[in-house]
Amino acid sequence: MKLLPITLRMDNYGFLDKGGTWMKRLLLAATLTSLLAGCTDAPEAEKAEPQKLTFKQDHQTIQIIPLYDAYQSYVDATLKEPTENGALFEKHVLATKHKWIEKEKLTDTYTDRRILDIPTDNAEELNKTIVYLKKHQDAIQQQIKKSLQTSIDALPRTDKLTVFVAPYNVHNPAEIKRHGGVTGFASGTDMFTLYLAKGFSTDTLANAVAHEYHHTVAFKSNTHDSMFNGIMLEGEADMFAAQVYPKGKSEATEPLLDHTLENLLTQINNHNVDAYDLRYGNYDKDIPPLAQYTLGYMIMTDFLQKNPDLPVAKWTEMPTTDILEKTGYAKKLTIR
Repeated sequence: MKLLPITLRMDNYGFLDKGGTWMKRLLLAATLTSLLAGCTDAPEAEKAEPQKLTFKQDHQTIQIIPLYDAYQSYVDATLKEPTENGALFEKHVLATKHKWIEKEKLTDTYTDRRILDIPTDNAEELNKTIVYLKKHQDAIQQQIKKSLQTSIDALPRTDKLTVFVAPYNVHNPAEIKRHGGVTGFASGTDMFTLYLAKGFSTDTLANAVAHEYHHTVAFKSNTHDSMFNGIMLEGEADMFAAQVYPKGKSEATEPLLDHTLENLLTQINNHNVDAYDLRYGNYDKDIPPLAQYTLGYMIMTDFLQKNPDLPVAKWTEMPTTDILEKTGYAKKLTIR
């Protein structure tokens, strides 16, 4: 803000007869303070409030909040102080996200399971991703909105929803390619986060939105509190997303070969695998990447073949054990 010369005509205020000189200085100081405060505070306010998109769907408020500025502040800071990488990520990114969660009174049930809210090992590459996402911000938000509207039409919700959008902070080309440049994490019934890489697939984005959206509804009936529920909930979400946006289906929806499936079930039933193995794979145990998604999807495929007329809202709220018992996997998968 440019400061212009100020001329105070004190007689207009009626103060000349009562200490005119002192009052002139007081008013001049107050005016300058106000102007300078405006120059200082405006950019901070603009920086603190990202260009979020808010809309109504079935009387529920839906928000899409980009976290690009928070990540940009983090990148700028860590390039200057690389030894403080972890602390700076917490200060600029996690703190910003937490403020939004508190402000919107969101239910952040699975905070401790976030695996993508981590400091970067390549700030330059992350910076390129941020620049790309900012450039395409409007188009990204509109596509997310469209996918949410389609998902809500297919599976109505009863409360508000907030979607955070962040850069994909994993610099493993194979991992990014496997997910089509998009992944996500639903941490409660009213929020999830999308992570996008440069050049992501728009079909995959639409599918990922539907997948994470399903989690927010399913969490009202089933919790992600065990390996078994994890398998079932990921299978349900993949099934819903495939029904709504089949073009964006990932490799996780491709059925496993018989010998791979048999080995996977044996390893799970013998408690010889953990959540990391089921997501990223384990070469030594012959566990393929995304195994829990694939197994869950295969179970849901079998379930819906046997129950073709059951509406999505009904099977979403069903106990996961009830779904399994109505499939051919009831005796093959023994954990619960």
